Amino acid sequence: MKISTFLENNQNKTKWISKIGVAFFWVLLWALAARWVDSPLVLPSPLKTLKGVITLAGDFEFFVSIGVTLLRVFGGVFISVVLGLVLGLAGGLNKPFYGIMNPFVSTIKSLPVVSVIILINLWIASGLVPLVVTFLVCFPVTWTNVVQGVRSTDHKLLQMAKIYNVEQSKIIRDIYVPSIKPYAVSALMSAIGLGWKVTVTAEVLANALPSIGMNLYYAKIYLETDLLFSWTLVIVICSLAIEKMTLYVIGNRQKGGSQCPLS
Repeated sequence: MKISTFLENNQNKTKWISKIGVAFFWVLLWALAARWVDSPLVLPSPLKTLKGVITLAGDFEFFVSIGVTLLRVFGGVFISVVLGLVLGLAGGLNKPFYGIMNPFVSTIKSLPVVSVIILINLWIASGLVPLVVTFLVCFPVTWTNVVQGVRSTDHKLLQMAKIYNVEQSKIIRDIYVPSIKPYAVSALMSAIGLGWKVTVTAEVLANALPSIGMNLYYAKIYLETDLLFSWTLVIVICSLAIEKMTLYVIGNRQKGGSQCPLS
């Protein structure tokens, strides 16, 4: 037991050292490129970018902008995941419903994000545009994954449940839900990554204030390249932090959860 724990700790340390080494390599490459360009207006150094983040953090509006953008990201992703799970399960189980939903989902998937943003901006207030657009772009990802999860369910288990006259609610809970889980987790992670990009883009095009997107836009307009890089760094840090937190929560739930047997 002690040996396995020791080996596991060593593996974790090795992973962390490897990650730090990779991060250091790219930061060093960035610093060398900035030194070679020798123009903060074109490419600010990592140190100047970090100083920009510290400067921004001294203003209360910095946290307001991050908070509002986070609310839009979480709101859009949450609605898309919840509806995607429910409607995806219905679409996987019911062919007529799938036939009704599929044209809508296919249309949304084929539309350029810019087109969706401009169209939605014609109909609703600019502050709500990022949230609605994030939902519309992330929903097809969740819906498609859940439908695929339903269709990949083990048919032998379904046949066994049918032979023993198991209730439909128990079939959904004990057979379909475990089959859907990996697809739902994959959809959630994709939606979070996509949600950040779509939300910030929508904030810029819809002139949504306060927001990270508009701060990026203002930094670009006023040629404050260091602040442009600083805001971009903030987006990357927030995105990675949310992704890691989500994986941690999902991992803990999977360890603590147990599958109910059919009865």
